Amino acid sequence: MKTKRAGSSFQKMSSDRKLESVFLFVTGKCNAKCKMCFYADDMEKKEQDLTFDEIRKLSESAGEFNRLWLSGGEPTLRDELPGIIEMFYTNNHIKDANIPTNGLRGDRVVEWVKRLRNSCPDLNITVSVSLDGFGRTHDTQRGVPGNFYKTVETLKKVDENFAHDGKVLKNIATVITRYNLEEIIDFMMWSFGRLNVLTHTIEAARGMTREDGVKILTEKSLLELQDKIVPFYAAYANRMAEGVTGFRKRVTRFFYLGLIRAMYTIRAGNIDKPTPWGMDCTAGETTLVIDYDGRFRSCELRQPIGNVKDYDYNVQEIMYAQAMKKEVSEIGHGYAANCWCTHGCWIMSSIVFNPGKMVSKIYKGYRQTKKLSKPLNLSEQLLTDLELKYSLDRGKLAQIGIL
Repeated sequence: MKTKRAGSSFQKMSSDRKLESVFLFVTGKCNAKCKMCFYADDMEKKEQDLTFDEIRKLSESAGEFNRLWLSGGEPTLRDELPGIIEMFYTNNHIKDANIPTNGLRGDRVVEWVKRLRNSCPDLNITVSVSLDGFGRTHDTQRGVPGNFYKTVETLKKVDENFAHDGKVLKNIATVITRYNLEEIIDFMMWSFGRLNVLTHTIEAARGMTREDGVKILTEKSLLELQDKIVPFYAAYANRMAEGVTGFRKRVTRFFYLGLIRAMYTIRAGNIDKPTPWGMDCTAGETTLVIDYDGRFRSCELRQPIGNVKDYDYNVQEIMYAQAMKKEVSEIGHGYAANCWCTHGCWIMSSIVFNPGKMVSKIYKGYRQTKKLSKPLNLSEQLLTDLELKYSLDRGKLAQIGIL
């Protein structure tokens, strides 16, 4: 199936601030023990997941919105996940769904995405697979022996089934910690050369992590890192623009590189201390987070302000409730709250609703990347050398189909 990726809600800017993104934690269960997990304490409560019927009530009351971000726990452990996405597609006309996974259940990911491509033909689906480093590094950070090869196999299976489907975007998500910082440049080089993904996002560990001391990035080190990885983002921009010609190709590269750079710059400025974004944060106005047990928040890194059960699962009522109005007032578009966060999802979402400032930030970001960009010196020998350097099992990689 060869289709074009079109109609993503990120393509549109708006000054009309209304619910645009719902972040739904579909389960509190997980089959990994990630060192940097910011949600570990919440999952330890072992509350009951919202039932399918309870989620149905939320969907029926939410009205139209653009983006459904799934989270957990590990979303693939929720057996009803495809049905949940289909429900929001039908009821709420979502344009984009983001499915994060640790890659331990690759066959299920492929099966479900195939189902969704048939049942939700106009939906853009991002499969965001967590991969933090080479072999032992990834397994240590995720707390699961053998996770690396299972995750690489999942990426390969998704590629084999959806490589020519423009509605399915495959992303690698890497969280930087003390375990992988020193190898991240090598890892990004290897990932670009061996794994046919369209994007590779780098995240800073955030919130209260499961293990103390895993956060290692500072503003200085993150700024240095983001300069070093510009060539990779330029290479991904070229990959993203393959098959596109003329003006549209230039626009695709411009917006992708400018947006990524703008997000990284804002995030770096908030690693060590609160620093104004230079635009409004729209948490609580355009975003709603619903925890697996029904608690809700304006942002993942803010405290819960209520439970959907107390509002009869009515999303519209929640968004206009006094509790949410008070929360939005305390955030004050970011300027009133000591929470200048490092959360890329909220920065990206807020940028869309600051159209005037968005253009200038993207232009500035693009100019910076243009100065730092250079071709990747990629070769088969280099990739082989990296595999030997980090003691990867080339036999396993060949069996998976990577080599």
